[in-house]
Parts: sequence; structure tokens; C-alpha cells
Amino acid sequence: MRRRRLSAVLLTSALVIGGLQAPAAAAPSTTTGTPTAQKPISVTLLTGDRVTTHGKGATVQPGPGRSKVRFLTQTIKGHRYVIPTDALALLRAGRLDKRLFDISELAAQGGGDLRLLISYPKNSATGARSALSAGGARVTRDIAQVGTLAARANLEERATLWSSLTSGSATARSLKPGVQRVWLDGKRKVSLDHSVPQIGAPTAWQAGYDGTGVTVAILDTGIDATHPDLAGKIVAAENFTTTATADDEVGHGTHVASIIAGSGAASGGRYKGVAPGAKLLIGKVCETEFCDDSAILAGMAWAAERAPVINMSLGGGDTPEIDPLEQAVNDLTAQYNTLFVIASGNAGPNSAGSPSTADSALAVGAVDRDDQLAYFSSTGPRVGDHAIKPDITAPGVDIVAAKAKNGFIGDPAPVDGYVALSGTSMATPHVAGAAAILTQEHPAWSSKLRKNTLMGSAKTIDGFNAFEQGAGRVDVAREITQTVSADEGSLSFGLAIWPHGDDQPVTKTITYRNSGTAAVTLALSAPAAPFTVAASTLTVPAGGTASTTVTADTSSPSLSDGLLSGYLVATAGDLKVTTPLGVDREVESYDVVVNTTNPDGTPSLDHYAGLFNLDTFQSFDVYQAQGSETVRLPKGRYGAFVWINNAEAESTAMLTITEFVVDKASTISFDGRLAKPVNVKAPQANAGTVLAAVNADWTGADWGIGASALGLTFDQLSAAPATPVSKDFFVASVNGSFADPGADGTFRNSPWTTDLAYFQPGKMFNGLTKTPRLRDLATVKADYAVSATGAEGTKGNFAKYSENSGGWFVALPFSLPFHRTEYLSTEAPWQPDFMQQLPAVGEDWPELISEQIGGATPVRAGRTYHQAWNTAVFGPNVTQPLWIGDWVSRQGDHLSAYPSLFGDGAGHPGFSTTDTYTSALYQGSTKIGEGGEYDLPAATAKYRLEVSATRSAPHLFSTSVSGTWTFKSGHAPAEGYQRLALSTVRFSPNLDDHNATAAGRRFEIPVTVEQQPGSTAGTAKSVKVEVSYDDGKTWHRADVRGSGNHRVATVNHPRKAGFASLRVASTDTKGNTVSQTVIRAYALR
Repeated sequence: MRRRRLSAVLLTSALVIGGLQAPAAAAPSTTTGTPTAQKPISVTLLTGDRVTTHGKGATVQPGPGRSKVRFLTQTIKGHRYVIPTDALALLRAGRLDKRLFDISELAAQGGGDLRLLISYPKNSATGARSALSAGGARVTRDIAQVGTLAARANLEERATLWSSLTSGSATARSLKPGVQRVWLDGKRKVSLDHSVPQIGAPTAWQAGYDGTGVTVAILDTGIDATHPDLAGKIVAAENFTTTATADDEVGHGTHVASIIAGSGAASGGRYKGVAPGAKLLIGKVCETEFCDDSAILAGMAWAAERAPVINMSLGGGDTPEIDPLEQAVNDLTAQYNTLFVIASGNAGPNSAGSPSTADSALAVGAVDRDDQLAYFSSTGPRVGDHAIKPDITAPGVDIVAAKAKNGFIGDPAPVDGYVALSGTSMATPHVAGAAAILTQEHPAWSSKLRKNTLMGSAKTIDGFNAFEQGAGRVDVAREITQTVSADEGSLSFGLAIWPHGDDQPVTKTITYRNSGTAAVTLALSAPAAPFTVAASTLTVPAGGTASTTVTADTSSPSLSDGLLSGYLVATAGDLKVTTPLGVDREVESYDVVVNTTNPDGTPSLDHYAGLFNLDTFQSFDVYQAQGSETVRLPKGRYGAFVWINNAEAESTAMLTITEFVVDKASTISFDGRLAKPVNVKAPQANAGTVLAAVNADWTGADWGIGASALGLTFDQLSAAPATPVSKDFFVASVNGSFADPGADGTFRNSPWTTDLAYFQPGKMFNGLTKTPRLRDLATVKADYAVSATGAEGTKGNFAKYSENSGGWFVALPFSLPFHRTEYLSTEAPWQPDFMQQLPAVGEDWPELISEQIGGATPVRAGRTYHQAWNTAVFGPNVTQPLWIGDWVSRQGDHLSAYPSLFGDGAGHPGFSTTDTYTSALYQGSTKIGEGGEYDLPAATAKYRLEVSATRSAPHLFSTSVSGTWTFKSGHAPAEGYQRLALSTVRFSPNLDDHNATAAGRRFEIPVTVEQQPGSTAGTAKSVKVEVSYDDGKTWHRADVRGSGNHRVATVNHPRKAGFASLRVASTDTKGNTVSQTVIRAYALR
């Protein structure tokens, strides 16, 4: 049985606050909306609180009635979490899925309704239904076989839903009766001419076993039932998605189906499947390449009643607890005797994915045609108990199988109607086909016996360990002759705690089962230390069993630390049964006791601690139960923080340890009595606090680890260093934002804002008191134009102490156009971020439609600065990189191209919602690719990049923007990013705050050619400007004067009101060119 701990210690990766994500790897040539890299992430939590991330910074807006809630933030494995303090108790108890507070995961859901899974007691869904109904959520499925309701909640319902699902105080919150656990209805990703003979399937066919009489269920993207290879194969199809039919619009499910049972009719038998006699049961659970957990669960329950083998070429990340899909695999296997064959995943080492990690699942990794492990194949050990996963491997590289007529994935194959794909998704149906053949041969066998026979007959490949390949590559030719199997497919001996001199041997029983008609005497051999087998021979009677023991003794000093594995091999003539053995011999590690004390000296019952290795970035979250918890840490240097919460006082104390060394058993203490108030005030008498934050950042040249405690007033926050250790890689910071609350207390249209940020290198503040005077601050006079119908603006300022430090800011809404005064402290550069949005309707959130971001700029006390925002002309911009790879860059022989297309006239890079977005790269007349990511030959060549976008109402300007660039590029260093020789042209006409100017006059337009920073682009040699007053139908040459990068274009406006459009062409001194067209650049009044 699988044993897992959830409550106290969760193994995670480094905490990284404020990292800006790189562009997506690829995108379709035409998309609706904004390119992935350009769109801020905004989500609403189950609790009704809204979180928006903007580059390095982020904002939190509490939901209705939640103004006194504090928030704790961290990022784990690239996933940013924002956790309300009133959710901590349920997270600590294991009753809430932490993904419900994962901003990255929620954003990947695509916005809209929050999808939930609610676990309820067996045969008793009434309480869960009542709680959901009271909160306004809609139940979309009742998967009674696994005791789970699928539900959806819209934006307006979430704060109410939180109250209807939970009760009690913030520190003792519990789920309502009948609600056992609340999960995010997450998404899983869908993960032959040579491969079928490779696993020995033709030998089984010759013996009369081709899957005839066996039905294999496939839970995937649907099926192309018209493909000739699948004619007559499909006995039933059910659609568990929101699409109209079970038709395969991706191509994944059809490909998988033909690997299992395809006839090969369209290829003259060349691409015949593993079990061509089998029938297929199709459950469409994935609308695209991603699949909702609720749809998968429903499909599993449906298929388990109808098929003895189920193929699931899908999965996601695993966690220590048993998640709903893993539980369903185990429960449905036990109930229906179904064998679930599931892809291990495509994430490489140490990443075996759920639900293949379920005890009962047959988890499948991938090998190539030479039986070498595929680089992408997910390996073990399993998270939580260090067990062996995957269980088996099969061919999964460049597998040719049926192409769905409406599918879009796959590489061309030698025969029409087929495509080549790689992944454990392709390996899994090879094993499912093998399982169908074995089921045909032994229809009465249990799912466990079939699983163990498939594993025991697999071909172990030299050079790969059991945590990489399980038992080895599936061998159909051997499986059909196998009369002896082990009752356990593998033996996992768990974790042996360091030091190992006193390790006690661990012994497990292995039982062999003989399904033949004659007794079999097995010769047993175990690998070298740490494994031994008690018997060298073992006789198994016909129809009976015989047992022996295997021992793992990890005490020998000659053994290496880490994962140790091998194979117990039982042979009798041609018969061979292989059983993987594995143990994790812990590296040098020590128990560290973490004590946490409240400010009143009592043991803390409500807190959250994070410890992380400063060299490997391995991180441990510690949910302590009674103020003290022991965590096991590998030897090394660590940093740590804790949040100590007081629900009654509505306060949080944050303590940090800059560095501590783990080289022996030790204790670290977070004494809340050390925490001193953080008291930061604005100089204005009528100032109201809109943000109060204490932050800790551990930073290096290319990494950042951090955590924050957020409140709505500084009365809620206190801080202290838990030890006096000071290191230059650490910096503490405090952020405060203030404004005029106005008569209604909403802060809307505040005529001024004050943003304060204070920093202390080395260690955490020992409390902080700051009350600056106006003369101690910098003053910014900011003007905001309007560029969309009915839009409002927000603007925040983010203090950027270092490249890898993070922080928080508040963006208060104001009407457009607008003018306000902004006051800034002077300890760090400030990076401004303007957003234009459509106001909220009812209880809904505002809709973000455009954004402009400025560069980080130092300011000085007593100085006044001027800023203009949202001013036309909105067009391409490759200045002020927002992350290290912006905007068009090359790394090795891979080019990424994501120029900003909606930078404003003041020079800020900008982004926007769009109707269409296209990007393509050419070499001469040959199109290299589309979407923004391109693989290139190493030789230097001339390329042409074409990018365009269109947008419509409510946008008034730049309704069509396009840019074309020519430049040369050759092989670049693999480390870092080489920015390519591109320039953009910025128009900055003098317009009113509605981005308009007078009709019927001569008009001068400043024209600036700006090179991509860090590139070899030259100075502008020629600049040609044209203007159109009929949306680009006809063009008129503008008079251009000046030289180099700075020019002035003069145009003659007609008397009629309307819009002016602009286009420009420029060549630089290096021969690079740029041409840009902006339709409806500005208005004529």
C-alpha cells in the first residue's frame, strides 16, 4: 500500500517572487486576444480575492467583505501562490487543494468560471450539494463511483461560495458537513512500422492472439471514426467535454487508437496496431491538448464498467497526497477489475506524473527504436514514498500512426493519412495493446495479475535503472508464454535514513504464482548490494504459489548515497520473471527542529514557515501543528522565513533567517516576541493606506528566492530577524502605498498617490518607522490620455531594488483622461505600469484591455518629473526590455520574436487585447515558421520577420498595426540571449488628452528611430513617412527633415474630421530595414 504524509512537511522547489515569464514556446499563426508573453495574469481566488501580476510586481484586491484579510505569497516550481490567511488552517489540515491559490494554474484555466471538485462521503452527496447551492455554484457532474461532485462558480459567486463551503474562525476554519475536501478541477495534458515488431507483437499474432474479443477504452481527445484503419473498431463513443461531438479535433486520440488496434488498411498493413483484433471504446475527455480532471474522472467511471483495459495517454504533476484521479484509479480497479495503463509523462528526470503514480496504475515510460530511454520520459521515484515509477516502457519516439482528418498535431509521415508523434502518450497504447493481447489469452485473470505479468516479462535494458525504466521494455512475445508471475510487479524499500552505519535490513516477501499445469523450479538471482534474496531456487507448484524474501541492507559504507536499484531475476529454461527493486539511500541529512512562538510567548498554532537550500534551491514548506515541527534537511546552506498570524488582532509577524548551515541535528527558532511594529506613514494628512507589505528576498546573479506578508494597513504587520546573521545576498524591503480615500472611501480618482519603499541589505528589518516629509520625496506630474471608449485607467509604481527581487504595488482606478501628482521615495528605481480597463459591471472585475510599462528609473528627493501615458501613436517598440530575452533575440540556433506592437508615443512598450495576431519568419521566399519561436541553421543568413495585429472596439486607435524587419543572424552563444539588429520607429505627435489634433492644418510629427538595446542595429540612414486619411486606401508622402535617428515629418490634415494613419520605412547604416503601418494612428477634430 502506498503511504504518504501530507500534514507537516511538503517538499517543494525554490520560492521565487516576482519573476516575469518568458514568451510561450509557440503559438498559432492567428490568435484571438493578446500573445501569451504580453498579457498580465489576473485571476479570482475561491475566496473571492483578485490577484493580478504585472511583470516583477503584483497586486491583490480583497473580495467583498474581506478587507481585513492578510495575504501570504510564494512561488514554487514557477507557480506563484497567493494564500489568504483564513485559508491556512484548511490547507494545513489537507482539506483544500493548494492549486486553488496557484495563480499560474488558475490563469492556465483560461479565466471564466472556477472549476471545482468536491469530495463527499460515499453515497452521501447531499451535504456537498447543499453547500455548493448555497454559494451559487452549479453542479455539473456527480461521479458517484468515486464520491466526487464537479462544480463551477462564476466571479460574482466566489466570496459567497467560500462562506457556504466553510465555517468557523480564520484560525479554525472547517469545511461544512458533507464536504470532505475541495480540489481544483485542474487540467491534464495529453502526454508503428518499426515499433510494433520491436515489442514482439507479430509473434503473438502468429500464436493467435491479436486482441480479438477484448475491448480497450481510450480516454483522450476523441476519435476520427472515418479513418480506414479504425473502420469497424469502435463499439461506442461518449463525449465528456463541452464540444458537440466525440470527433477528434486535435489528432491525439486517433493516433493513440490506431497504435492499439489500427488495421493498417490505409498503408497496406504497414502501420498496423499492436492488437488489431481488439475493439475500442472511446471516451472524449479532452477538448484540446488539455483535459479537465472532472471530465477524466467521469470518463474513467464510465469506461471501467465496460472495458478490461483503459488507455490514458495523459497526466500532470504529482504531489505527496493521493489526488482524486489517483484515488479513482485505485478504487475503480478494485471495483471493476480494470487495468489502467497510463502515461508516466514527458518532463524528464524525477517527474513521474499523476495519475500514473497510483498504486494500481501501470505507468508507462518511453524508449526509442533502439530501446534507449527517451530524454523526455518522466522518471521516478514517486513523490512522497520514494517508490518505483514508471512500471514499464514502450516505444514512444517518432511513432507513425493514424492522422485525424480534423487534427493539427504531428509531423508528416511517408504515407498519407498518418503522422509521426513522440511521447509517453505513444508508448502507453503499445502497452495497452499488449494488455489486450494478454487479456484475450487469459480473460479470467485479475488486473493485478495482468499488470504483474506484463512487468515480469518485460525486457530490462542495460544502462538504465529501475527508477527510469521500471521493469523494462514491454515484450509481447514473452508475455504470451509466461506461466509464472510475481504477485508484486516491483518491490520498493522506501527511504533509508542517513547515517547508514546503523541501518537495519528491510525484508519483503515476494510470491510467485504458477498458472501452468506443471511445477516450475525457479533459479533466483538478485543484483549486488544492497539487495539479497533468501532462496537461490524456488519450486512453484502447478496452479499454486511459493514465496521467498528479498532484503535491502543499506548499512554498508561501500554503497553510494541516493537512489539504488536492481532486478530480481527468476528463470526456468526460457521462462524469465523480472522484478525491479529500489531503495532511496538518503544523502547526508539531519533533523532540524523548527520552533515558532507567538508574540505573547505561547507556542504558535497559526503560522507558515519556508526553508530553502541556497545552493540547490530545494525548498520545504513547514505546516507546524503545535509550534514545533521536525523537518529533515540535506546538508547545506539554507535561508528561512515564517509568518506568524494572529486572527483576533488581525496581524502577521514576519521573521527571517538570512542563512543557517545544516551540518548536524539542530534547532531554529522563530520567536514572535522579537517582532517589532512596521510603521510607515505618508506625509499627507488625509492619507489612507492601500498597501502594506513586508518582503524578504535572497538574490543572486540569475536567481531570486523570496516571500512577502501583505496587509491593508501597517498596523497589521511586524517584522524582525530571527538571528543576527547578515549576508549581502539578502535584502529586506517594506512597501507602502497611500492615496486620498475621498468621501466614499474608494480611493477612486485620488488626485495624488504616495508610494514608499525602504530596503535593508543583509537581514530583515527589526521593525521600521518611517514618516517622510514631502521634500524627502520625488514628485511626478503624470498625464493620462484616453484611447478606448468607456475606459478607465490604473497605474502602479513598482520599486525595483535588483533584477531578481520582487514586490507589490497597488494600481488605483481613475477616470480617463486624468492628471495626478505622484510622490515616490528615493531608495530604489521605480518601474511604472499603466493599465487601461473597462470598468466593472455589478460585482464583476474590470476587464484589462491594454497596458504600458516604463523602464526602472531612479528619482531624487525634491525633484519634479513629468510623465505622459496612453498617448498615440501606438505602434511597434523594442526598447526597454522587460526581461532578459526581450524582444527579438537568439540563443544558440533558436530565435524568439515578440516585439511589442502597442508601445505609446511617449516610448513605453505596450500590449493590448487583439482580434488577430500573426507572426512569421522568412528566409528569402521560404517561410521558416509561424508563432514567434523559430529553429534556424547555424550559418549566418538574412531573415525577414513579419508581425501584425488587429483590434476593434472599444479601442479607438491603432486598429491595425504591422511591422516588417530584415536583418542578418547567425549562430549565437547557447548561454544568454543575443538581441538581434532590429529598430522600431516611434511617432510622438503633440495631441490632446483624447489623442486628437485639429483638422485642416499643417502638422509636425516627431519621428524617432530606436534600436533594440544591446543589438548591432545601426543609426537610421533613410526614413520615409506616408500618411493616409482613408484607413490606408490611399497614401500621401510626408515631408521629412532631419538626420540620423531623429526626424520630423510634416503632413497636411484635411478639413474633415476623422483619423490619420501612418506608415514608415527606414534603412539603417548596417543595411537592416524596418517598415511599419499603423491604421488610425490619431484622431482629427
